[in-house]
Amino acid sequence: MIQHRPYTQKVDVYSFGIVLWELITGLLPFQNMTAVQAAFAVVNKGVRPTIPIECLPVLSEIMTRCWDTDPDNRPTFSQLVKMLEAAETEIMTSVRKARFRCCINPMATE
Repeated sequence: MIQHRPYTQKVDVYSFGIVLWELITGLLPFQNMTAVQAAFAVVNKGVRPTIPIECLPVLSEIMTRCWDTDPDNRPTFSQLVKMLEAAETEIMTSVRKARFRCCINPMATE
């Protein structure tokens, strides 16, 4: 999209991976760059946010697949839903252990 070429929903899949990273880290990606620099780095240099070591492998895999440099290799949203559903127990257990900085359900108690 940034290169003004035809694009598909796979651009949104990339964005989903970025939003997932933001939820996991509580940070904004590419904070040391301007928007133009970040766009250039992503498109021309393949730069991606660093996935934290403590990130669940299943979520790391999802983000990595969403950010594939070849949009055709990125999962569809249907595939993403299936991947997240398959990992739901592991993800929710992690959330309860406060690995995420975000607040999924602030009213829930353990």
